[in-house]
Amino acid sequence: MVHLYVFNPAPKLRLLSTLFVRGSKRILGTVSESTSPLSAQSRSQQCTPFSLVPLEAPRLPEGQLVRDPDYYANSRKGFCAFLVENTLFNVHQVILSREPSAFDDMLCLPRPVDSTEGSEETPVFLTDTVEQFRDLLWALYAPPNELFHETGIDRLLNIAEMANKYCFFSLEAWTIEHIHALAADSATSGLLQSASPSTCGRIMDVAVLCGHVPLKELVAQRLVSRTLWYNTSPELILDIAERHGLRTLIGVCYYKQLISMECSGPSHSNSKATQMQMQTQTILPPSFNIDQSMLFLAAHRSLISLWEQIRSMPPPLPCEGCPSHSECELAWQIMWFQAGEVDETLRRGSADILGRMKSLMLGLRKAMADAPLMTMQCKMAALEAITGMRDEVLECLILHFTKTL
Repeated sequence: MVHLYVFNPAPKLRLLSTLFVRGSKRILGTVSESTSPLSAQSRSQQCTPFSLVPLEAPRLPEGQLVRDPDYYANSRKGFCAFLVENTLFNVHQVILSREPSAFDDMLCLPRPVDSTEGSEETPVFLTDTVEQFRDLLWALYAPPNELFHETGIDRLLNIAEMANKYCFFSLEAWTIEHIHALAADSATSGLLQSASPSTCGRIMDVAVLCGHVPLKELVAQRLVSRTLWYNTSPELILDIAERHGLRTLIGVCYYKQLISMECSGPSHSNSKATQMQMQTQTILPPSFNIDQSMLFLAAHRSLISLWEQIRSMPPPLPCEGCPSHSECELAWQIMWFQAGEVDETLRRGSADILGRMKSLMLGLRKAMADAPLMTMQCKMAALEAITGMRDEVLECLILHFTKTL
C-alpha cells in the first residue's frame, strides 16, 4: 500500500465543483450569477502546472533549517521546495515529473494564483528522512552509468523504498532487480553472507514490499545457511522469519536454539551408556515459561525419535538400468548402518539431527569411494537420496515445534 501524506483534496474538489456548476449553467440557462453557490474567491482559482498542499510542517526556528548542499537550487521558476526533517531541498519539477509518479500527480493539482506553496517560505513537508530523500534525488539525477555501477546496499534499499512509496514504478523495478543481481552474483555473494542480520532483514522487507519473490527466497536461503552452519544468532534471525511468516526459517531458528540447550558431556568417553545418558540432558533457559518449556521438550523427543527412524531405515535407492542393482542395494544398506554408528556421527547432540545427517553423509561419501560393489550411477543416486532426505527434514523442522506433536 502506498501512503501519501502531502495531498489535500480540497483544491481539486473545488475545481470539479466549478466545472460542474459551469456545465449546469450552460445546459439550464436559468442559474443566475447572484445565486451561484461559488464564492468570488473560488471562481478566481485557476489550474496551474504546480499545486502542492503540504501537511502542517513542524515549526522550527529559521536558524535551524539548512539547505541541502547538493539538491538545493537558488531558483524559483520551475522548482519545488521540500522540507525533510530540518533540511530544505529545492528540486526542478522536470526531474520529479520525468516519469509518472505521485509527484507528477501532485504537481498538476490546481492552486490559487497567489499561492506560495512549494517555495522556500512554505515548502512541502515530507515525512521521510534526509538520507532517504537525498538518495531518491540522487537516483533521479544520476546518469545511467552511475546507476548501473552503484553497489551501496543502503542507498539502493533507500531508493527502492522511496520509489515504491512515491510510485516511481520503473525506478522501483530496476532497483529491486539490481539488488537481486548483486545478491545472486557469485562474485559478490558475500553481500548476504557477511551483511548484518539487520541489513538482511531490511533486504527481506524491501523484497516483500516490492513483491520480488526471487529476492525474498534468496535471502531466506542465505539466512537458513548462516543460521545452521555459520553461527549466526538465531534470536536475531527469528524476528525476520516471524515477521514474514517464513516457516522453514522459523523452524531452523527454533532448532538452533534447542540444540544449543543440550548439555555437552565428556567427549573422551566412548561408552554407549554415557552417550545415551547425554541424549536426555537438555537445559532450558530460565526465561522460558511453561508452554515454551513443554514445546521445546516435546520437540527434543520428536527429533530423537526421527533420528532413530532415519538411522534404522536408509532411503530407497532408485537406479534404473543398473546391471547389479541388488548388490548395490545391499552394499548401500550396510554402509548406511555403519555410518550411523560411527563416533563422529554420535558425538553430535542427540537432537542435532541435521548435524548427524551431515556427518552421516560425509561418512557415506568416504565409504562409497572405496566400495567396488556399487556402480557409479547407484553411488550418485545414493548421494541424491540422502540430500533429498536432508532437505525434507530441514523443511519440516517447524512441525516438531507445533503443539500438535
